[in-house]
Amino acid sequence: MKKGNNKKVLFIAYLFPPVGGGGVQRSSKFVKYLPDFEWNPVVLTVKEPYDFYSDNSLLNDLNKDVKIYRTSSLEPMKWVRKYLKRRWKKHIDAENLEKISHKKTLKPSFLVKLKTYILIPDNEIFWLPFAIRRGFKIIRKEKPSLIYSTASPFTDHLIALILSKFSGLPWVADFRDFWVDRANFPTNRWRLFIDRKLEKYVLNKADHVVTSTSVIAEKFKGIYPDQKYTVITNGYDEDDFRDSEIIIPHESEFRITYTGIFNQFQNPKKIFLALKKIIEEREALRKKLKLKFIGQLDNPGDFENLNLFKELGLDQYSDMIPYKKHKEAISEMCQSTILLLLIGNYPYSEGILTGKLFEYFRSGRPILAVVPTEGLAADLIRLTNSGIVVSNKNVDEIAEGISRLFDLFVERKLEETFKSEGIENYSRKYLTEKLSEVFESVVSLKSNR
Repeated sequence: MKKGNNKKVLFIAYLFPPVGGGGVQRSSKFVKYLPDFEWNPVVLTVKEPYDFYSDNSLLNDLNKDVKIYRTSSLEPMKWVRKYLKRRWKKHIDAENLEKISHKKTLKPSFLVKLKTYILIPDNEIFWLPFAIRRGFKIIRKEKPSLIYSTASPFTDHLIALILSKFSGLPWVADFRDFWVDRANFPTNRWRLFIDRKLEKYVLNKADHVVTSTSVIAEKFKGIYPDQKYTVITNGYDEDDFRDSEIIIPHESEFRITYTGIFNQFQNPKKIFLALKKIIEEREALRKKLKLKFIGQLDNPGDFENLNLFKELGLDQYSDMIPYKKHKEAISEMCQSTILLLLIGNYPYSEGILTGKLFEYFRSGRPILAVVPTEGLAADLIRLTNSGIVVSNKNVDEIAEGISRLFDLFVERKLEETFKSEGIENYSRKYLTEKLSEVFESVVSLKSNR
């Protein structure tokens, strides 16, 4: 890590290594590369998050000199989630699979409704007093020039807002996701009123807002036009692919790999039906097909997708792997014949650019993108010639896409057909440089006032 004249930034991120999963990568990579651009991050995070996969290898990616302050937190939903996970795992144990066909969820409906009225803006709100107390101590000790917060969870922004207000430090708020306009936002008027007020206060008080997509920025501009916005997408880290050149796909099987989580919004029903259709219609494909799902078919406590998967008989062609460490997941991507991307059909889904999309690009494997056909992901896949785009609303179109990719596989033309061209501007290091430029601009503007 560079020392010298580097400025410090208080980096507030509830989700941070050793937490695993896609949502952590943006923060982890910013912290990794900021010192290259004369900013030393001082991280404020939590000791044990509400719900997470652990990936200690992500800590090895960070410079040993990075200061990470971890606080306690009250996490009432953590214990509920752990209880549900234990029950859920018992139900999906291989020897008990036949017993779950009548179930869709284990989640008590009254508890789901209750938490939407109490835990505002999210399950992590009880971290706030612990983070505020530690944050002021960090500011006095480390004397940062700037505060940065990233959401979700949106509690991160409320912490940054309070620390900025009482310390006078400038503040950059990063939105990886929509707040009120996200797909899983609670459907009651009380929450809409309260969260929109909180969103407005955050958007008006931050010195600068960074968003992960242009759609988020444009939506915010329409509601809060006086704010300054910069779009910094997610990306890939070249270091994660250092050994990928020696990995080659298995020629004896047509392997379709998906990494991530299926749920009621990222609903795989049409993909499953398309797979069933193509399996019945094409014997050659059926003999070579291998499905790899690395992540979750359902959120813990739910069974709807798993039930359908078994009902259609897709489990006999599949490996279902609950979680893999980040670099192991990347290795799986590189060994795949094609990579499956799903973006569901919900409000503003055309503006989704998940972090794994850019890692899919860098893996060099063709992408079957089941996405909004006029969305950002579809446009980027076409622009980079990284795969084929099919409608997330049409089973026949998805099946035709799988069939076309299989034909190219048989003809050994996949690599020459899809090139993943012009992806360099999505490297994590380049994107971190853009963030450092935002920091410099905000600090300079604040000091000149």
